[in-house]
Amino acid sequence: MSEKNSMKKFFFFFLKFLLAAAVLYILFKRSSDEITDCFRNFDPVYLVPAVFVSFLQYIFSSWRWKVLAGVAGVELSFFEAFSLTMQGNFFSLVIPGGAIGGDVVKMGVLSGSRSSGSRFEGVFSILADRIVGMLSLFSLTLLLLVPAIPMLLKIRFSTFPPEKSVNIVFIAGIALICLLGTAAGVGIFFHRILQKIPGVRFLMDKAEYFSGGMVSRMTAAAECYAGAWKYLLLLTLLTTFMVHLMAVVPYCLILIGLGVEFSIFHVIVAAVIGNIAGLIPFFPGGIGIRDLVAITILAAGGMAAGDAKTAQLISTALMLVCNLTGGIFFISGTGRKCIGEGGNNER
Repeated sequence: MSEKNSMKKFFFFFLKFLLAAAVLYILFKRSSDEITDCFRNFDPVYLVPAVFVSFLQYIFSSWRWKVLAGVAGVELSFFEAFSLTMQGNFFSLVIPGGAIGGDVVKMGVLSGSRSSGSRFEGVFSILADRIVGMLSLFSLTLLLLVPAIPMLLKIRFSTFPPEKSVNIVFIAGIALICLLGTAAGVGIFFHRILQKIPGVRFLMDKAEYFSGGMVSRMTAAAECYAGAWKYLLLLTLLTTFMVHLMAVVPYCLILIGLGVEFSIFHVIVAAVIGNIAGLIPFFPGGIGIRDLVAITILAAGGMAAGDAKTAQLISTALMLVCNLTGGIFFISGTGRKCIGEGGNNER
């Protein structure tokens, strides 16, 4: 039965790759001549700083997880955090589950190297790290949404009639996703506020009974972060600049290498909303849907379709190369060996 389930998971994962490939094929086939011309004019020298800035994001993300693990009482060296972060990025591309699949791998390695007393806290730190990243992304999107409305109203969806009502629904949908996601993330850290809602405490008590005490361990782990809310706020703000806004820098460098004039604000909006779309679990690592949304928004901002598609293609290729380097850490076993040798690193 388990073998059948595994085959089923990989079958659907294969379908996701086919879907992403189909979206990319349709996108780039329509402007193949323009894309070819753009590639001929591209200066590859700009890829060097683009790769450097991309890895700076991974370095910051690794440090952020290290800090959050420390708040939970689990010590990680920076190299351990960086190695597992890179391995998580690698597996987010090659196993079912996307980014969540990469987190599962990190959880498995971390929990296998910890004593039972610190295992859950270590695993929860990965969830806390993911939540902080999401809170930063959702907050930034909400901040950008209002000034971006004039541009977003110019988007044309080929499968719908060119009416502003469709665009308004699209904008409202983004806002709703961000608001609900922010509320859910804050609710996990500050669960005591939710317990004041009638019926929530009763449900938590029942879940505590059937989970064998797992709920109380989760809430206890969450409370240590609620008590360190200043750390959470600082890390959320830093993530906005060091991850989500810094992700725009390689894209801008690629556009400069292509000799394309662009609006930094339009690129930021396209990248941020593209990342929101990339959360949809039907595409591996968000590839395909992220590209479609980013290109559509850039085109609405006045960028030529060929330029936008070429820049997005190079950007996606750059992201894939950077994430695939995480396989080096997995093959060599670095990080896993360090954690294993470190024993039960616990405050």
